[in-house]
Amino acid sequence: MTARSRSRGDRITDAIARKPSGLLGKLLFRYPFAHLAGFGLALKLAPPSASDAVLDVGCGGGVFLREVLRTGCTATGLDHSPDMLATAASVNAAAIREERLTLIKGDAGALPFRPASFDRVFCLNAFFFFPEPAAAIAEMARVSRAGGSVAVLTTPKQWAGDANWLVRPLVRRMRCHEPETLSGWAADVGLRTIRIESVPKNGYLQIFEKVECPAANHQEAACRV
Repeated sequence: MTARSRSRGDRITDAIARKPSGLLGKLLFRYPFAHLAGFGLALKLAPPSASDAVLDVGCGGGVFLREVLRTGCTATGLDHSPDMLATAASVNAAAIREERLTLIKGDAGALPFRPASFDRVFCLNAFFFFPEPAAAIAEMARVSRAGGSVAVLTTPKQWAGDANWLVRPLVRRMRCHEPETLSGWAADVGLRTIRIESVPKNGYLQIFEKVECPAANHQEAACRV
């Protein structure tokens, strides 16, 4: 599909949410007020320690990374938007200078990291735009260490159906999944659901624990921890 043939709704969704760019996209993700409750809950339910290596998949403007880094950990942020990575670098300039933060352009469905690289993996308010969500879950499991956690904040179908007219065009372009669907994908790749919490006006936060190895009938690659 060419840029000219794409609908106005697709172009707007990309600019402000799916692959944020331009002044508006940068402002929305440098000051993501609607996401702050979810960020706080994720840190409460899956708190990093100072010795942890943390990955934020779909890091956006880097505000969640800023909060994570206050724990003293080291972190990596991945996003597919150059504008978001530039914003995240501005928000976290000191941590980059201190070599506590690395920012990488990449694809959630093919994470450019070795197996078992991270103690905590977060994916907040981004999962619903991934074109291959099951592959993204598998990749987050692959790069997690045994005993570590994966936290995903996403949106159920019911929330999408209740969206008001202002955000409905954007919501129609989201891939909304129920927690049971994520639990199924996760179990296939060695993640065990340990908690699901509602996040008002955002969706739900689902916390997984990386187990030693998934069921024996699944691919050996998922066991590389």
